[in-house]
Amino acid sequence: MVTIQNVMQQPANAVPSPSEAQQQFDAALDQAVLSGGSSLIAQEMMKIANEMLNEAMSEDE
Repeated sequence: MVTIQNVMQQPANAVPSPSEAQQQFDAALDQAVLSGGSSLIAQEMMKIANEMLNEAMSEDE
């Protein structure tokens, strides 16, 4: 059983402070957005390239 006195004796830096935890979360979120965004852009570029290729091939026929 944890008493209030035991909790008071624990170092405060044992658990990340809310600001540190928020910074870690923000960094992870930014990384996820960047990697997800770049793959979405790549997908859109591939879609456009395929459409252009299909148009060029249909004009040749």
